[in-house]
Amino acid sequence: MTEAPVLEPNSSRRNWRPRVPRSVVGLVALMRLLPLINRRASILLGVGIALISLLPIAVTVVTGRLVGSIPPAVAGGFGSSAGHTTLALLAGVAAFVVVQRSLGPILNAFGTSFGREVERHLQERVIGAVGAPSGIAHLEDARVLDLLRVVRGLGVDANRPDQAVIALVQVLPAWLQSIGSAVVLMAFHWWLGLLWLIVWPVILQRLQREYLKVGEVAYGQSEALRRTEYLRDLATTPGPAKELRVWGMRDWLIGRFETAWYAAMTPVWKARAFSPRVMWGTTATLLAINVLSYGMLAWAASHGSISLGAIAIFTQALGNTNGFTAFNDSNASLMYGALTVPKVLDLERVLAEPTAAATTPLPAPEPRKVIRFEQVSFEYPHAARNALDHLELDIEVGRSLAIVGDNGAGKSTLIKLLCRLYEPSGGRITVDGADLRDLDPISWQRRVAVLFQDFARYQLTVRENIALGAPDFTDDVDRIRAAADKAGALDLIEALPNGWDTVLSRQYEGGTDLSGGQWQRVALARAMFAVEGGARILVLDEPTAALDVRAEAQLYDRFLEITEGLTTILISHRFSTVRRAERVVVLTGGGIQEDGTHDELVAGGGRYAEMFSLQAAHFQAGSDA
Repeated sequence: MTEAPVLEPNSSRRNWRPRVPRSVVGLVALMRLLPLINRRASILLGVGIALISLLPIAVTVVTGRLVGSIPPAVAGGFGSSAGHTTLALLAGVAAFVVVQRSLGPILNAFGTSFGREVERHLQERVIGAVGAPSGIAHLEDARVLDLLRVVRGLGVDANRPDQAVIALVQVLPAWLQSIGSAVVLMAFHWWLGLLWLIVWPVILQRLQREYLKVGEVAYGQSEALRRTEYLRDLATTPGPAKELRVWGMRDWLIGRFETAWYAAMTPVWKARAFSPRVMWGTTATLLAINVLSYGMLAWAASHGSISLGAIAIFTQALGNTNGFTAFNDSNASLMYGALTVPKVLDLERVLAEPTAAATTPLPAPEPRKVIRFEQVSFEYPHAARNALDHLELDIEVGRSLAIVGDNGAGKSTLIKLLCRLYEPSGGRITVDGADLRDLDPISWQRRVAVLFQDFARYQLTVRENIALGAPDFTDDVDRIRAAADKAGALDLIEALPNGWDTVLSRQYEGGTDLSGGQWQRVALARAMFAVEGGARILVLDEPTAALDVRAEAQLYDRFLEITEGLTTILISHRFSTVRRAERVVVLTGGGIQEDGTHDELVAGGGRYAEMFSLQAAHFQAGSDA
């Protein structure tokens, strides 16, 4: 029985389609996926399931014939023809049983191995789907985040796709045995076997729909469950650990988690209420059809209408028709695990880049002249105002530009647009006259080396942390050393316990962590390695924010060396860094307020001069003290 049909949006009642249960959608998606991952393994799995499903039916038939052969064998002796038949049937039953018992563990082991391959395949597809868009806006989309919450269970949750593959080995044979046994009953009365073939899938679907509606409701609570998982992770991850203790947040956190958990799970608990109509209806139906079937079999036996062997065959067949399972651990693993597969496919569809006109690859030296922001505006979702508002800015190739402004002025947004992490809401960005949107995003992003203010701290070796700036040159030791040297990180690296092979995390044996300033040097080395790999635009977002005075002074001394021949964009609140740039722009409210050299802006007495004077007075006061 299918669920009630629902109308598609903007459709008429004459154009509707039934809503297929999610469990069925997931199972079909899993079955279609298996041959795509490994056709040979899928064939072997299918043959194994078919064999282990047919063997019990064969045992049923041969056992029935064995029982029927015993009376004439006893009468004629085992040396007679009837006796030989009985011994042959006994050998056949034994052979079938031995093969069945041997095939079971082999098939389970094969299903486990294939399941891991399916798990790996799906994890790779998730990584590929999330990494496919050239920008990052999708990582702030609630619909995408809800899908990600489900697919993050790959390899973690108890009910996952590899467990679904293993469950196929147990659940499908039970279903196929029930169908095969119903077919056997047709030899008794064709309509009785047909009745079982009709009733069995209806009852199975209704019972599973009741059982699996809990999981389907839980999937609908993805956003609420994401909130509870965030609160849980606050207590179980190192980042917030210091503040949680210093501010005594434990009890508050437990209370918030409890409130969020109950809000998310209350609909799930309500869904667990088993429908009395379904429960009593299926029970009564099964009772009625079993009473009818066994009653007819008893009547036929008592009136001599069927032989002793037939009685044995049909009795076992009736037992097998009742052997299907609707809700046990294997069914849960199969259905819940399979539900993840369409979620992965949905994620791929949602994140698939729309088909567009072919992008233009960048020639090697590009850009040559100027990068221009033409009336560029950008608005974050649900923001009260534009982060950038009709911005006009020319960035001359080969020169250094510093961008200053108050927090929230739009500095970091400008950089993200330049890197094509977002697309402008209005206006356009051009590179030597060509619209940036028409250029190949991957080749453009390889031209930009960025030290973000919130740079990533990878729990990898220090060599890998730097080499990620240009993955195509990870084996070029000389370039990696040169990048580390320019960033002032070489002495730091060589002093680590395992040198370049030291893992930068205490969560791994032999690993270590770095101070904020040390991490900033490693991140700067990663940006410099991107330059070594061919990037021609260097973006430094607060490059000295975590450095001590001596390290900052050393970076200033090497600023011209680091930026030589590059188009450099510097964002900083430290004017000792800013003044070294050839040009400075002051950003206010998403637009440019002032533009000029350091000396020109100081002499102009505007906002830049005010900020510079305030900072200079602060440092002078510190020096006097």
